[in-house]
Amino acid sequence: MKSLRILLVNERGCFDKGIIALAKILSTTHRVNIVAPLRKKDRVGGSITASRPLRSDKYNALRKVKIFSVDGSPCDCVGLALDKILKSKPDLIISGIDPYHNRGETMYSSGVTGAAIRGTINGIPSIAISADIKNRHDEAEYLSIARTVNRNLKYLTDRIQPDTTLNINFPRVHSARRIQWTHMTTNMVQSTYTPEVNPFGKTFYWMDNPSQNYPLSILEQHGDIYWLKKGYITITPLKYDLTDPDAIEVLKRSTISL
Repeated sequence: MKSLRILLVNERGCFDKGIIALAKILSTTHRVNIVAPLRKKDRVGGSITASRPLRSDKYNALRKVKIFSVDGSPCDCVGLALDKILKSKPDLIISGIDPYHNRGETMYSSGVTGAAIRGTINGIPSIAISADIKNRHDEAEYLSIARTVNRNLKYLTDRIQPDTTLNINFPRVHSARRIQWTHMTTNMVQSTYTPEVNPFGKTFYWMDNPSQNYPLSILEQHGDIYWLKKGYITITPLKYDLTDPDAIEVLKRSTISL
């Protein structure tokens, strides 16, 4: 395939092993820039910063790849990159590699998925990549995923529909021959909190991990979680327009007036 201008972003920081692995592999063929949070900004979903100014710094830590940090959210990184940092519009945005799965309803709180959706909103084909990484400090695991992404980049980009983001999850052991296009698993997140009491007698609450505590009955949906447990790479196309067109037609025919 032809050389692409690729913007890399993540939620774990501009020097995280996942994004660096992508940069090292993709830059052998494509023109790559990293614009990512200065420090870890996970579980912030699609949030943007409007209450304070943002700062960006440039680093020359990789050959052929420019690295820019932003003291904001992953979505801030996408917006600032497109408007101010990059000299030209990227052909593709890749968000990741996140060392934890972002599947099912956890996509809504994922900064990795949120940043990719922000790219789609700005008219850029975008992909979010997450994986079940055994050793988050082992660059080899990330490089293996990056090589798989690079080899299949044309396959992926040819299948990105307008206004659609591809959310990809890799199982612990993966093969490019085992890919499943599938839907988001629903009804998995249970908002439960565990109380604790501090030394001053005040009660506070920890939210239970929404990515781990889900009923096994959700596997019956045969969605992304089901296929990941089967050892497949899952790809879920996401539409950022949440409008329900069927509901609009029903409401148009209703006699309710305000």
